[in-house]
Amino acid sequence: MAGSLPQPRVSKNTQNTQLSYELPHRIHTAKVYPILSSNGSTIILYGHENGVKLVWRGGRSFKSSQDSSAPTQKANGTGNAVISLDSDDEGDSGKAFEDKPEFEDEEEELDPSRPYPGVLQELDLHFGTDVLHLTVLPDPVLKADGPSWRGLESLKQKIVFTAACADNSLRFVTVPLAPPSPKSKERPELRSDFTLATAGKGTWGETVVLLNGHQKPSGGVSMTLEVVTEKSQGSTPAETQIIIASHSREVTGRLLLFRTTLKSPRPALEPFQSVFLASPAKSISFNPSLSRQNTSHLLVADTIGVCRIYDYKASIKVTEDPDSPATEGTWLLSLYTGFQSTKTDSQAPPLGTHAGFGRKTIIDAQWVSAGRAVIVLLSDGQWAIWDIEGVGPGASQGLLSRHQGVKGGSRSEYSLTGYIDAATKSRTSGPPQITISKFAPMTPGTRKSTEPFGSRGSNVAMRGQISVLEVPASSPTSPSEESVLFWLGETFTIIPNLSKYWAANAGKKSGSGPFAGAAGVRAIKLDSVELQGERCSAVAQIPKSSTGTQSDIVIVAEHRFVILSMGKQARQREGRMVLVEKSTKGGVGELDVVGIEQALARMENGMDVRRKIF
Repeated sequence: MAGSLPQPRVSKNTQNTQLSYELPHRIHTAKVYPILSSNGSTIILYGHENGVKLVWRGGRSFKSSQDSSAPTQKANGTGNAVISLDSDDEGDSGKAFEDKPEFEDEEEELDPSRPYPGVLQELDLHFGTDVLHLTVLPDPVLKADGPSWRGLESLKQKIVFTAACADNSLRFVTVPLAPPSPKSKERPELRSDFTLATAGKGTWGETVVLLNGHQKPSGGVSMTLEVVTEKSQGSTPAETQIIIASHSREVTGRLLLFRTTLKSPRPALEPFQSVFLASPAKSISFNPSLSRQNTSHLLVADTIGVCRIYDYKASIKVTEDPDSPATEGTWLLSLYTGFQSTKTDSQAPPLGTHAGFGRKTIIDAQWVSAGRAVIVLLSDGQWAIWDIEGVGPGASQGLLSRHQGVKGGSRSEYSLTGYIDAATKSRTSGPPQITISKFAPMTPGTRKSTEPFGSRGSNVAMRGQISVLEVPASSPTSPSEESVLFWLGETFTIIPNLSKYWAANAGKKSGSGPFAGAAGVRAIKLDSVELQGERCSAVAQIPKSSTGTQSDIVIVAEHRFVILSMGKQARQREGRMVLVEKSTKGGVGELDVVGIEQALARMENGMDVRRKIF
């Protein structure tokens, strides 16, 4: 069954293929669920002005018996797809519903005229308010396997996420992992009672728990697992609890932590920890490590240029009242960015600082290397890695001793650094200059040359994000690899394999060029991302099942999202991606399949240019 999303607008260039889906509502954020559904579909979640929309893309399609638009009349109790009891004399208890979608045995081949996966199914969860941020559990947790993780099978059969809403609340939501069948969306009661679309009524098997405590909208959320084991059962998990952290700009900044379970009997919960911060947080992220000692570590990136690690389990009492249960965790480590200058950081400085002084502003920070290092993106386009536990190539130990772990202290030394735009490094060389021209350039070309990341005015805070995706390792014995995507303003850069890039650039200065080097060990700047004049609001990555294949990229704008696919034939040349043109040996002017594709792409680009002229 085709979804209500329109057919994408397809555009190609010499580097990538872009599928642009135009949407009827304003969207704020998006996430790609780390695991596939039972039929092999990729699940994309995006938050919009009325709730959350779930999109199942690709995978095995529904069986033809389930794809008919006209519902068949069957007596209750017959058939194995849908059982619906909708007697008017009975209340909500009489509206029992059980959905059992059936899928084809094999996935359909792609249409050569549309060589991309289609949208199989969609589901709207109506909240009645804007959803500003989304978070899901870390990839390693959802993919964990072994005796100590046997209690998580029920978790892997559901889509589990938390939505931060504009009404100051958080919503912890669970939805079945399999897409709803076409017949489930054709139930008569859905057409007669529109209130059933409200999330939390169980129409689609979903559950919603309201998390209260903020007085202002949340600025970001993160989730992790806390597995509680019983001594009598050894390492078998007795109960799986989900920890949700959220930050807001209340007072000087506030951090709330909630604890819930998949079968929470309470429809609303209050935080078990409330922490006031020294400055508002920019982003938060739980450690994705499978080590139960580190899963309680929360990375908090502040606006004043420091990343701190908070352990909510190492709790201490914050009041002398013996009857008060109020506790707070412990701050373990502080990581400081370098100092800014007017030439390197032209954006508006954070509150309480002056232009040209203070530390560089943090855009985003995330865990990498299985939670043993931290990567940070700064407002001048610089990114850097703090190697906490010495996992980098040639490192004898990290910022802190590997044997001591994270115990406390502060550090500012980078283990690896670079810039997401090669042109930015040349702008940052030379002594700092304090004077700033108050006259904005009047032409698009000169404005872009002075504002390399596309900022629309110096008084507008620069927006950006880091997306880290765990990709399949080249061999079963090798550790997992990571793909890192940077977004800053209108600039997008990806490092397909962080470990290979780190090994190739260890010990080199950042001026050696992040876009130089052999294929597979360099950064790739994404060119010609078509957002139709809209601003980017979020980015994400879609994992690929096969090794050696670069992940697809989701770029969210105001009323559209774009799926960007990098072809295998694409490689980088002089800082840009071009197709490799080959000629057969012994032939003059002959082209292979890749060369023909390049020629066709050039013809399409030429036609587009002529359309624009005329």
